[in-house]
Amino acid sequence: LHLSCPRTHVPCRDGTECVAQEYMCDGEKDCADGSDEDGCAQLCDTPGQLAPCQSHEYPCGLGACLNASLVCDGRQDCTDGSDEGGNCSVPCQRSCTHLCYPSPQGPRCWCDPGYRLSEDGLSCMDINECMEQREEACTQTCHNAPGSYSCGCLPGYLLEPDGRICKLTGPEPMLLVAVQSEVLSYGLRSGREEVLLTADKDRVVFSLDYDLVERKVFWMDLATESIRWQDFNSTKKGTLVKGVRSDCIAVDWLGRNLYWTDGAAGQVLATRLGAAWRGIPEYTVVMDGDLDQPHSLVLQPLAGLLYWSEVGSHPRLVEATMDGSRRHVLLAQGLGWPTALALDLPTWRIFWLDEKLGSAGSAHLDGTSVKVLQLSWVRSPFAAAVCEGQLYWSERKAWSVQQVDKTSGKNRTVLLKRHGQPHGLQVPTWGSPTPCTNGCAKSNGGCAQLCLPNP
Repeated sequence: LHLSCPRTHVPCRDGTECVAQEYMCDGEKDCADGSDEDGCAQLCDTPGQLAPCQSHEYPCGLGACLNASLVCDGRQDCTDGSDEGGNCSVPCQRSCTHLCYPSPQGPRCWCDPGYRLSEDGLSCMDINECMEQREEACTQTCHNAPGSYSCGCLPGYLLEPDGRICKLTGPEPMLLVAVQSEVLSYGLRSGREEVLLTADKDRVVFSLDYDLVERKVFWMDLATESIRWQDFNSTKKGTLVKGVRSDCIAVDWLGRNLYWTDGAAGQVLATRLGAAWRGIPEYTVVMDGDLDQPHSLVLQPLAGLLYWSEVGSHPRLVEATMDGSRRHVLLAQGLGWPTALALDLPTWRIFWLDEKLGSAGSAHLDGTSVKVLQLSWVRSPFAAAVCEGQLYWSERKAWSVQQVDKTSGKNRTVLLKRHGQPHGLQVPTWGSPTPCTNGCAKSNGGCAQLCLPNP
C-alpha cells in the first residue's frame, strides 16, 4: 500500500510511517528504520538544500561548519582540508559591511553572528530570530535586537537558566485527572500522586473542571445524568444540575458560571456555579440551532470568550463571547474529530487532539499559524491540557495519561497508567494576565440571576 503523508510530513524509507519535516536531520532517529537521519552530513553539498552553516561560518566538504577566521590560516581545520589552498592568497579588496575573509574560492564577505549575508554579497542584514524560530527561540515573549535576541516571561513565570524556557512560580502545578470513580492529582514537578475524591463505585467521573476561587471540583456524572461538585476545603458536596448529558464541562471562575456542551442536542448551555438542585432545572441555552455536534469546550474567563470543537459532518473550531454572540470560525479545514481542546494563553494558542487523524494541532487564537503533528500514539484522546512546555492528554483505550513536547511532539512520556479509563483532565491556573473584559466579574454584572459576559 502507498503511504500518503500530509504536506508537512515526509515518508520514511520503509513506507510504514510519516514524520514531520522538522524532525529530518535533527540528530534523533524518528523513523523506525532511521532514514530521517540518513545523508545529513552531505547537506552542504546537496543541490537545492540550504547549508546548515551560518553567515560567519565556512562549510567544509563533509558537512561540518568552521568559523570563518580559521579559513586560509595555513592549517587544515576541515577534515578534508577544504579550508586551505585554492585562491587563499588572493587579497581581500571587497567593500564588505562587516568582515572580509580569504577563502579557497576567493575573497568573501562574512557576517557577524545573528546576521545574514544579503543578496548583494556585501551587506549584512539582521536575523529576526523571534519571527523565524518562534517557539523554538522563546517559550513566551521574544525581543529581537541587532545581531541577537532575548527571551522574557509573563508575570507569574520565571526564566530558566537556559534563557529560553519560562516556568511557573509559586506552588507546584498540579494535573487533575478523572479515572473511573476517582479524581487524582499529579504533581508536574515531583510526580507525586494523590487521590482527591472518590465517587460511588458505580459512578464514572467523566468531564471535570476546577473552580480556582472556592477550590471546588465539578464533574459530569453520566450514571445520574447530573453535574456534581465537591469542596476541597471541606467534605461538602452537592449536585449543581440534573437531567443533562455532556461530553465536556467548563468553569468560568470569574463570572461564576459553568458551561457544558450537549452534542446530541447541538447546544451549549450554562448555569450559575452557586446553583443548587431543587427539582427544577435552572440553566439557560447559550447557543442552539446551527451547532454540528459540539464536543470539547474551553473558556478564557478574563476575556469573556469560549471556544468549542464540532465533530459532525463538517468538523471545525469556533470562538464566541460567553453569551453566545459574535461567533467566529477559527478553523474549518484539516480536521477529523477534534475531541480534546486546551488553551495555552502565554503563547496565545489553542491546541487540539484529533482522534480520527491521529494528530495534535495548534493555532494562534485568531486562526492563523496552524501547526499539525502526526502522532501515532494519539488514538482515543478525551481531554487535554497545556502547562509550560508540555501538552497532556488522557488516552481512553490505552488507560493512560501521556505528555509530549507541545512544540515538537517529541519526548512522549506516560505519566499515569491505572486500571480504568481516564477521562477529564485539567491543570488549574489563573491564566495569562490580560485585561479583564468579563462584565460579570463584578456584582454579577448587575443581574439578579444568570449573567453571561459580552465583552
